[in-house]
Amino acid sequence: MMLISLLLVLAIERSGVKTPHWHIEYYGTRYRSWLTDKGWLSEDSADWQVWLYLLLPALLLGFLESWLLGAFLTFVEQTLILFVCIGCPALRATYKHFLQAADRGDLEACAHYSDQLGHCEEPASEEQTAASREGKTFGQHLTWLNYQHYAAVILWFLAFGAPGALFYSVTRVVHEGFCREGTSQQSATARLLFALDFIPVRIVSFGMLMMGHFSRAFPLWLRYLSDFTVMPGRLLTEVAGQAEVLSPEEQSAQQANAAVEPKVLVRLAKRNILFLMAVTAVLTLTGLLP
Repeated sequence: MMLISLLLVLAIERSGVKTPHWHIEYYGTRYRSWLTDKGWLSEDSADWQVWLYLLLPALLLGFLESWLLGAFLTFVEQTLILFVCIGCPALRATYKHFLQAADRGDLEACAHYSDQLGHCEEPASEEQTAASREGKTFGQHLTWLNYQHYAAVILWFLAFGAPGALFYSVTRVVHEGFCREGTSQQSATARLLFALDFIPVRIVSFGMLMMGHFSRAFPLWLRYLSDFTVMPGRLLTEVAGQAEVLSPEEQSAQQANAAVEPKVLVRLAKRNILFLMAVTAVLTLTGLLP
């Protein structure tokens, strides 16, 4: 049933345009505002309280599935929740505008659209300076956001159903809101996201090296496999960069057209989603997934 839900959601998401009411950004933002208005979420909230509030919607959804819904209604509900959680219309629109600006050779517009992606970074270590983060290319940043809005949601859905996808998505949305506002709760949600991304980002990056240049990317992936200090975004973008290195012709073309690298990395991300779907199909056929 999970495979059918995934296929339906990805097909509909790719073929249509979502309104704001069909995206988790709308509900996650309103949920955070509701918690703040009630006084339950404030600058003085302990980390465990922030984590509990983020987990609460998933717990309620899990209770609803277990005690009130039958098999068919659960399938319908999981498909709807997954559709709400997956994808990012604003991200896709920004990417299209970036490609158009790059084709025109408008570097100023390219920089503008790159800023529109948002740069809410993970907590930096001592060696991960602001300069190094600013040097992240549009394609690398797009790869990370694609992971957050697609691959990570899929993996949490496969592991824990709709509650898992909801928990990850709400945490991401709330963290982005805290990051934009620079509130103290940002550190709590950042640590939670680090934990939530630890295993999925290694699975997704492994899929990328399987779909790209395995021999070049595997040593880097293996070095980061048990590294508890490397940030998920850094791991993913570095492995993706090794798995899909630009050819000399593409490097030359990149000088004249800034869209070359993003296109290459987006193709890798799409192949990786197909790889995840193929593995999901195999696990479903063998009975390891419902």
